Amino acid sequence: MSARADDPSAVSVQDAAGGCAFVNAPIVTTFFIDGCTSVFGICTAGTIDSGMLEGSTQFTLLTLGPGDLPDQLVYSGQLVITASGGALTINDSGALNPDATYFEIDSIASGTGDFVNAAGTLFSSGTSTTTGFEGTIAGRICLLPTDQTN
Repeated sequence: MSARADDPSAVSVQDAAGGCAFVNAPIVTTFFIDGCTSVFGICTAGTIDSGMLEGSTQFTLLTLGPGDLPDQLVYSGQLVITASGGALTINDSGALNPDATYFEIDSIASGTGDFVNAAGTLFSSGTSTTTGFEGTIAGRICLLPTDQTN
């Protein structure tokens, strides 16, 4: 049986063969200024309210530029997800479209606690709001044995 990252029934489904879990959860964020370290002044704080990533988020925008489409922006940033079992630091690359939709690819960079040996790629998509973003974060997280980490 296979599971897809965009299948809502696959929330935190364990992949017994590889120590991996599929996640699919809502993510809601709000812009903040105080304590934001982005040179662009764009940071968000938010929540993921289900699955193994349930907890708080903090995003810092690192790069911003024009996209291939008129009025499209491409960006990169760092997302830190703090869940009950530990934290994940994720490198984001995405696009914000003129219709206020976004899509990003999120590569796991490092982790703490239960996520210390985490690897994988997540995807997030949704819409920009006047106060932040609302969307879904989905993908596969694998917890590698210590001898397989860099």
